[in-house]
Amino acid sequence: MRLIIKYSKHIPLISFALLLIVAIPFESGFTIQSLTGWNMVIPSTSYLEIIVLIIILIITFIYWKIANNKINLKLFTLHFILTIPIVLWARFNFPIRQFTTKNSTDIFEMIDSINRILYTVLILFLIGQAVFAYLLFKTRKKTKH
Repeated sequence: MRLIIKYSKHIPLISFALLLIVAIPFESGFTIQSLTGWNMVIPSTSYLEIIVLIIILIITFIYWKIANNKINLKLFTLHFILTIPIVLWARFNFPIRQFTTKNSTDIFEMIDSINRILYTVLILFLIGQAVFAYLLFKTRKKTKH
């Protein structure tokens, strides 16, 4: 228990560094899609993956900069938990969409399911960023005094 308390200031940095590793797109370049009568070149890394990677990189950098300050671990935990879904969605959105397609009987039902998942993930992410902003405000306020 004392070990956790002693190194608790590094928990946010380590947690987001691990989340950053999950967010890194491992495949890059272009995929050639050949369908009958159609030839397409599709980027294999989605723009969402790149945007989420940049956001997680910035958050990790901020936690690195404030690592010496005392951080409210409850607020950090809430921020971390609310950030995980956007990373998972960005990283694994193609398998999620394929699973949704296989389990849908109607195209409109499929689109509705994907939209519900996406909007839920985005709302959770925005709430998490509001918690992060509040956490930074509280941490900055403590360091000024």
